[in-house]
Amino acid sequence: MCAVILVAISACSKSGTTADNVGDPHVDSPNDTIPPQITLFTPTNNQVFSTGNVINISGKVTDDYGLYRGTIRIVNDANGVALLNQPYEIHGILLYNFNINQTASVGVATDYTVTVSFEDHGYNVATKSVMIKVNP
Repeated sequence: MCAVILVAISACSKSGTTADNVGDPHVDSPNDTIPPQITLFTPTNNQVFSTGNVINISGKVTDDYGLYRGTIRIVNDANGVALLNQPYEIHGILLYNFNINQTASVGVATDYTVTVSFEDHGYNVATKSVMIKVNP
């Protein structure tokens, strides 16, 4: 099982530094009331994979003030075990393209939920989920 992840990191460009956030690139943005927008290209809802196939999770997330953090997860619906749990901390980026691969191996047909979730500096959260199935 191997995943290649490219992550671009930049410091937040929000103005101001207080004693509470010195050295912390997160700066609260109370004027940011609109959540990020997530576009999930792959996989598609109810897509079926076979053991050994690569599950490609790709898409983009945008935010008007700048992103803060997020996660991409693949979770087994039957037992809640995460096949993939990739966190991101991407301060201040307005557009982030993601593309991550995971190879699943199952002995019996297994349903998974792929969830992409990102938060901005106004603590607004956006989440997109799709259901997939992996067959032996």
